[in-house]
Amino acid sequence: MRPGPLRDTASWALIALPVISGLWLAIGVGVLAALSPGYSHVSHFMSVLGAAGAPYAAWTNYAVFIPTELWFLGFLALLNARLPDRRLTRLSLILLATYAGLLMLAAGLPCDAGCNGGDDGQSAVHIAHMIAAAVAYPLALIGLFLLVLTLPQPSLLRRLALPSLAVGVGLFGAIIAVPEAQGLFQRLIEAWIYAQFIALGVHAALCLRPQ
Repeated sequence: MRPGPLRDTASWALIALPVISGLWLAIGVGVLAALSPGYSHVSHFMSVLGAAGAPYAAWTNYAVFIPTELWFLGFLALLNARLPDRRLTRLSLILLATYAGLLMLAAGLPCDAGCNGGDDGQSAVHIAHMIAAAVAYPLALIGLFLLVLTLPQPSLLRRLALPSLAVGVGLFGAIIAVPEAQGLFQRLIEAWIYAQFIALGVHAALCLRPQ
């Protein structure tokens, strides 16, 4: 009898790891935000919780942000074993790994208090943090788009690749265009990206076998 698609541990992990990564971020940020007076999920970036001088900066950066990306990198490693060894596949995985790496770099280089640079200008660490975070999201969107296009069989994910990219670009643009709601749009783009990660994990677990 042929084994079911979810009989092996790796298949379950393909689904579980992006879910754990997303929940780790959402729950960690939610708890620390609740403990931080005056913090707004609508107007503040998540990085504000890990900014210089924030009451729970170390917890935010080293117990929330960095572990979130480590869970995700584990997911990419498993996903790599299910995908065909093609140049475009490798490029897309490199882009997604770079996205995770940049967010870990941003966690290790916390922004200035409030993540706005303050009245005395912006520190070099703050500038590096903002550049890393700003580059990470477009890399994730491009990496997802390319990776979905390399899936070896037709799927709903491939048909929705371009609309999904368009939605992501729109959300990223809204962070810049609507600064008073930048925290809200950052959370929306994170949720949109993670929804695609989870969909990829489900597709790989159910439809793709190890190469």
